[in-house]
Amino acid sequence: MINFKITHGLVLVAAIILSACSSSSGSEENNPKTIVFEESQPSSLIQQADDSPNTGALEYLRIKHHKVECEGYQVSHCYLVQKEGSDEWIYFYDHIDGFNYQWGVTYEILVHVQEIDLGLADTSNQQYSLLDVITETVNASSDAFNYTSHKPQERITEIAPNEFSLLGNKAFTCTDLSCGALRSAIEQNQSVLLSFQHNNNSAAPLVLNAVLCSDATESFSASCL
Repeated sequence: MINFKITHGLVLVAAIILSACSSSSGSEENNPKTIVFEESQPSSLIQQADDSPNTGALEYLRIKHHKVECEGYQVSHCYLVQKEGSDEWIYFYDHIDGFNYQWGVTYEILVHVQEIDLGLADTSNQQYSLLDVITETVNASSDAFNYTSHKPQERITEIAPNEFSLLGNKAFTCTDLSCGALRSAIEQNQSVLLSFQHNNNSAAPLVLNAVLCSDATESFSASCL
């Protein structure tokens, strides 16, 4: 169970009232939505919520310290998130406006969620905007995590000697041994389960510990996951 804690230290209960304006009459019509928090909200957060669009909802999200390969209308990196009241990590395919994510950091954030209709197939009908970063926890560089790539021959590219890139947007380095194992799997068109560590500098490349498992795509899940 997620136990979100807001650390800014003001009042214990904050109520945010979002009002809607009636465009037809020109007069103000109140439609309050009250959100009660366990602890305090900074004044800047309250101001942001007051200034946010007058429809939608507020949500807490906990975001994991590494992304995952995911497939929507295209292959990309997705967040792994927990929502309030759940301890399950789920794929999060949407963009969060105003959120500057760094690998190696676990976040707890407050977002505003609004329903939108772009009239486009295979696109999300929810728009997420960052209201506040509640906590940022830097994960130890010694902590390993697993990463799965189902078509590494298309999604992992070598950009320098013993340096590769995940989907063109996150680099990692490897030793001759681990690089050799990865190259072999790529040459055989195998899916791979990789073990990584973060660097002390979150902007620096990840470090590949090992290729934990590799197999043909059709049998990979049964063999490796």
